[in-house]
Amino acid sequence: MTLLLKKNDLEVRIKIKKARIGVIGLGYVGLPLALTYIDKGFKVLGLDSNVNKLNLLSNGKSYIKDVPDQVIKEALLKEKIQFSSDMALISECDVIVVCVPTPLKEQTKEPDLSYIREVVKQLIQFSRTNQLLILESTTNPGTTRKEVAEKIASRSELKIGENYFVTYSPERIDPGNQNYKVYEIPKVIGGMTKECLRYGELFYSSVVKKVHCVSSPEIAETAKLLENTYRYINLAFINEMALHCRELNIDIWEVIDASSTKPFGFQKFYPGPGVGGHCIPVDPIYFKWVANNLNLKTELIDLAIEINTRIPELIVQKTKELIREPSGKVLIVGMAYKKNVNDYRESPALDILEKLSSAGIHTDYYDPLIGNIQLTKEGEAIQSVLLNKDSLTMYDVIIIHTDHDEINYKLLENTKATIIDTRNVLRRKNIKPLNLVNL
Repeated sequence: MTLLLKKNDLEVRIKIKKARIGVIGLGYVGLPLALTYIDKGFKVLGLDSNVNKLNLLSNGKSYIKDVPDQVIKEALLKEKIQFSSDMALISECDVIVVCVPTPLKEQTKEPDLSYIREVVKQLIQFSRTNQLLILESTTNPGTTRKEVAEKIASRSELKIGENYFVTYSPERIDPGNQNYKVYEIPKVIGGMTKECLRYGELFYSSVVKKVHCVSSPEIAETAKLLENTYRYINLAFINEMALHCRELNIDIWEVIDASSTKPFGFQKFYPGPGVGGHCIPVDPIYFKWVANNLNLKTELIDLAIEINTRIPELIVQKTKELIREPSGKVLIVGMAYKKNVNDYRESPALDILEKLSSAGIHTDYYDPLIGNIQLTKEGEAIQSVLLNKDSLTMYDVIIIHTDHDEINYKLLENTKATIIDTRNVLRRKNIKPLNLVNL
């Protein structure tokens, strides 16, 4: 039976891939999602307030390492995507996916929902009936209901679950991970009503391999926080184990290799210089904030925060001990929060660099993926230095913070500088420098 396309028939438009998808927020989540929708047969409107981003994208240039320029150029050439800052174009979309940042407030460390609230103001102004709205931004339980659905329902003609459909589906993109494509990662979806959930499932079933439906947006919101809090706590545990093993003269890396031979009941986590990125160090605090506001204790999360924030401080302390002269110089290799990404948000390297610089220690960084960094909004950008045999002679201490594949680690083999390898990358590559110390 042939499906007859009606102007406002959302279900039919999704099924025959005639629905236009609007993606609000073209960052490390939104841009890969937008291109995945295109790959699955939809046309996309990409909306962002950052004019510099939009100019790059409109000229076929990517600012995300995982997204090649050519993919954007092809989408533009085939007229599969349009980039704009004009939020009025929301009215032309059938499905709206919100992927804006949800950071923490700098002073209070409370959830900052200002980006979501600003988008909701635009949705109230420009939404129409027969649209599906999906919030993907990581947030605290209750945000979809209180900050999104209830406010949009203030428009008298928009009836949630009847002619306007609101769902929450947490983003699960893992930058730098080449093992899983976006469409291979299962999507969790919670809808404001059964009809909202049905539309959300209908849409994402046409994009990803597997959809897991839950009974409410709050379940989906909390599932995201659980995933990342689980990881954060386990990273704190392995970081503490690494510190204790050092004092016991036990090789933690060999211990992990031995334990991981067990085929059940054990998952590998590796120690490092701390925890960074836009999710892992932030999401546990979202859950902590909600619980603490209800006078509930979060003792395990509190302890994990204490341990993980202590690690960069220990690196700074160790570096100070190793510098031979007051005029000694330090090089941080890798500023990104994880390997093979050009993202330094919440990176422990920022904390290390700032603390060393504040102590009067000349500190440079080298990162092949990050040409410059902005420590403060007002300050000047700091440039990445060159990494070669000549430049390495300048430094007393070299801290390997991020183990990018593009770094030539062989250059470190004969340097006279003392090396702090926080990632165990030199041993993995069978490189034996002259002076290597554990954290």
